[in-house]
Amino acid sequence: MHVFVTGASGFIGSAVTRALITRGHHVTGLARDAAAVAKVRAAGAEPVPGGLADLAVLARAAGAADAVVHTAATTGSDRPVVDAAAVTAMLDALPRGVFLSTSAAPCSRSSREPVAEEENAPPGGPLAWLAAAEQRVLAAPRVRGVIVRAPMVYGDGAGPLAGLLYAARQARAARYIDDGAARWSTVHVRDLAVGYVQLLEGDARGVFHAAEAEPVAMAALFAAIADAAEVPLGSWSLAAARAALGPMADFLAMDAAIDASKLRRLGWTPRVGAAVGGIIGALGNPAQGYRSAQSTA
Repeated sequence: MHVFVTGASGFIGSAVTRALITRGHHVTGLARDAAAVAKVRAAGAEPVPGGLADLAVLARAAGAADAVVHTAATTGSDRPVVDAAAVTAMLDALPRGVFLSTSAAPCSRSSREPVAEEENAPPGGPLAWLAAAEQRVLAAPRVRGVIVRAPMVYGDGAGPLAGLLYAARQARAARYIDDGAARWSTVHVRDLAVGYVQLLEGDARGVFHAAEAEPVAMAALFAAIADAAEVPLGSWSLAAARAALGPMADFLAMDAAIDASKLRRLGWTPRVGAAVGGIIGALGNPAQGYRSAQSTA
């Protein structure tokens, strides 16, 4: 299968690219600069120079492929507009096949107990645009639309967990919000990539959660972050966290526990995460790349 991957040099996209190539697929990957081109090529994929705003590039690449895996995202306030234009361009050009797009666990109803795909968050809020983005893919004609909702993705020393570690080291403290009882589902990036490949190679359509079985309480996660960063552990109020972190504080304070039984019934198993002991184990495992050289000596 010829698969076009957006964000092929990124955290999730590069893992998907490697998993696809391991399975014998031909991958072309969007690469926005010279460093990204080199990374895509080193993974064994064919780089497609360009970014999400280059609609003609996206259309040509999608039109030549059997499937599209969309993992790229901008970080500015224009993200919903940029994403809508990019996805529309690719969907219009893809004559058949599969369009698999990445969404977020907060699209599901906030809950400390894992919820299924149909238990969606009410409209409104900063991620309301994601619901429209999901429907854009699911309602597209001619193609098999698939949405993967990923929770907190970790692994290989990168991703959001690396950002939390960096912030703890900079602040010289790791702090959870209020009592730290909020719970998040997690998934190792390599397990997530395998889920993408299985969905591409099968015939399923619709929304799928990809997560390990047990969500993690923020107090436990930040205790592991404090240990890995070698800083004190503490807590702060949501107001104080908002003042320091902005909108990120509200995400860390909410519950985002999702149930991946639907994907498991298709044969997916988060083996890498189980082997390293989940996100807490990854923080304590030097091979996962989150601990400093000094702390592993």
